[in-house]
Amino acid sequence: MSSPGFTPTATQTSELGLPDGATPWLGAQGQVMRRLELHLSYHCPERCLFCSEAHRMQRYRPHAVTWGRVAAVLRLHAERGVQAVHFTGGEPTIHPRFLDVLRLARRLGMRTSIGTIGTMLARPEFAAQALPLLDEALFSVHGPTAAVHDAMAGRAGSFQTVTSALRLAATYARTPAGQHFGLFANTVLTTRNLDDLPDTVALLGELGARLIVVSNLTAEGGGHDRYDALAPRLEDLRRVLPTVPARAPGAVLRFFGVPMCLLGEHWACSNDLHWDPRVTVEWQSIPGKVAFAGIYSWAPDRKRAHAPECKGCARRDLCKGVNDQYLLTWDTDALRPFDG
Repeated sequence: MSSPGFTPTATQTSELGLPDGATPWLGAQGQVMRRLELHLSYHCPERCLFCSEAHRMQRYRPHAVTWGRVAAVLRLHAERGVQAVHFTGGEPTIHPRFLDVLRLARRLGMRTSIGTIGTMLARPEFAAQALPLLDEALFSVHGPTAAVHDAMAGRAGSFQTVTSALRLAATYARTPAGQHFGLFANTVLTTRNLDDLPDTVALLGELGARLIVVSNLTAEGGGHDRYDALAPRLEDLRRVLPTVPARAPGAVLRFFGVPMCLLGEHWACSNDLHWDPRVTVEWQSIPGKVAFAGIYSWAPDRKRAHAPECKGCARRDLCKGVNDQYLLTWDTDALRPFDG
């Protein structure tokens, strides 16, 4: 577990513009911890080939994330000055008290968001209750067609579910009550869907996504088990990624886990420049037991490292490099360091 930083004085808290009594964590560079990521569920109807949570879901599935535990975590971090909570999993919407969780987060003054495959939000009656309690929803779509997406998600019908949920959310976002709502989408890159990425992004733009996050494969869970087969090569990323922003001109594009130089003129779309410190609360193994505890992250550098080609790059301090497993597996001569 990384260091949680230190607690500021009352004067420092006031200067940060936080509520009276808030005692936030500060990172080594003075970063303020304002974001909580909370794992609500260790169950999911999908079986994504690349799922970074696959091992953790299998290990911790017997340990329920109870309402009492969730409420305690939300209250603790609200007292710390956390201003936004992102619910993830597994699939967060299948938590039996999901709507109550959203209501409590709202009462505590937090902005609410979820990462979802759309499981429950594809049901109109459920969406009608949940969407007004959400400020953002990040829908996972991994291909422009059912054939591509369902193969990635490991379940026939997954594409129909998530696109139905997206359409319901888009309809809500166009209402006066939904003006506050951020409709976002995420797609994970592998060798099996990289060439479809421009069409995937175009579809997400057409469905109303205002922010589209393109995430490179991470060597965790299923992504670790199949890394050699699924990880896109840098030269292929360099060929495809610069063509993507033009396909959804009305959306903001963010590329995560990708060296900036592979984005060409779109290097400022790197999520490394737009990432916020966060505490992730999830089940963790500690000697003799498991604990529902926080991991503090102050920079988007987890499982990433600089390659030899990064030496002397003008943006080395901004870019977090390549996946560390990639460095152990293939060469990195496709990188093109910035010279100014």
